[in-house]
Amino acid sequence: MTPTDQMPSDLLKTSFSRRAVMRLMTMLGVSAALPGALLSHGAFAQDGKGDAAVFVGNFAQRGINDILAATIPNTEKQKRFRDMFVDYFDLPGIGRFVLTRYFRAASPEEQQKFTQLFEDVVVYTWSRRFSEYNGQTLKVVSQQPDGNDGIIVKSTIVGRTGSSFNVDWRLRKRPEGFKVLDVIVGGVSMAITYRQDYGTVISQTGSFAGLLAQMEKQVEDLKKQQGA
Repeated sequence: MTPTDQMPSDLLKTSFSRRAVMRLMTMLGVSAALPGALLSHGAFAQDGKGDAAVFVGNFAQRGINDILAATIPNTEKQKRFRDMFVDYFDLPGIGRFVLTRYFRAASPEEQQKFTQLFEDVVVYTWSRRFSEYNGQTLKVVSQQPDGNDGIIVKSTIVGRTGSSFNVDWRLRKRPEGFKVLDVIVGGVSMAITYRQDYGTVISQTGSFAGLLAQMEKQVEDLKKQQGA
């Protein structure tokens, strides 16, 4: 069955959440490293607003210190996970990019509902894989300009056995500092994949409301899986 033959509910399940994110989520809590040597948590003590590589490193360190290594109930870990994503990702901006013209044509109520559902989908999808961390290491390789106010941080995830894959972080400067607009895992873009899949769901259901209904179902399924 090809993606265009799938039912909308099945299509959402085969989006970025079941492709590149399955590999990326195994490293969300890893220690971060610059080329050549691992760095301790203290090496990333600055706020990360002025240095993109430090920003990415802080994200990884916060995951392992505040969530993975923390002796706290699962409900508190889920809350911290959401707070971390809201702090580091421009989820409303990603959502607008994902929907493009569909978002502009939607009512304010539909826009608000989509923004909240999209945050839930991203947070619950990624947190489901968060517990799969098994000692992988994130190594920042380089960073390069991306437009007038953006930077792409290139990194590599290295497993204990030496296996590796590339992860690029597309960042944008905001008044409060850097925010992630996209994560590209092994050449697969999270934002573009969501855009393609959501556009297909809207085409198949015939309406923006159809997408919202499918997203609501997806969120409920993810909540049940995690006992949220």
